Amino acid sequence: MPPAGSLTDDQLRFFDANGYLVLESFSSAEDVKGMRDRMAELVDGFDGVNSSVFSTKDHRQVKDDYFFKSAENISFFFEEKAFEDDGSLKQPKELSINKVGHALHEHDHVFKNFAFSENVSSLFSSLCYKRPAVIQSMYIFKQPGIGGEVVPHQDNTFLYTEPQSCTGLWLALEDATKTNGCLWAIPGSHKSRLFPQNYLM
Repeated sequence: MPPAGSLTDDQLRFFDANGYLVLESFSSAEDVKGMRDRMAELVDGFDGVNSSVFSTKDHRQVKDDYFFKSAENISFFFEEKAFEDDGSLKQPKELSINKVGHALHEHDHVFKNFAFSENVSSLFSSLCYKRPAVIQSMYIFKQPGIGGEVVPHQDNTFLYTEPQSCTGLWLALEDATKTNGCLWAIPGSHKSRLFPQNYLM
């Protein structure tokens, strides 16, 4: 039997035509719990001093030194409107963070084990990657009551290469539905041209 992450011919054809593929139960319940528990530990240990606010609409953050250095660190980003006018959080820290990134796969053993697991490596082997490299990793929260809208966008405009060579893997660590913030995709849109980052907003 091939490794669990290997794709069948039918799955490869679907992915090529649509640009996305849903794989049920990609990781074990134990692995999922391990990542959720580890993130809870990381958030608990975060003092909130060095941080930034993440927004999909306001791109001034990409010039922010904290955001720039997050490529090589485990960095914490708060939700839009997470703070009161006096700088205090409107709700507890663990309910105010938008995401943690972008080098979990380099600096944390739990997320590194997932990123370099046999499931992941066999998945990208199925996609004909010869020497795949993890360029970023992040843990995204969907917090109740606060946060900015995630506007329609193309990930390739943020991770641009020539030729296009990046494939995103999103692992839902709890059931993702239309009511709690699931991922949406436009079938076949990966074959259209790239639009400016603010074109779809």
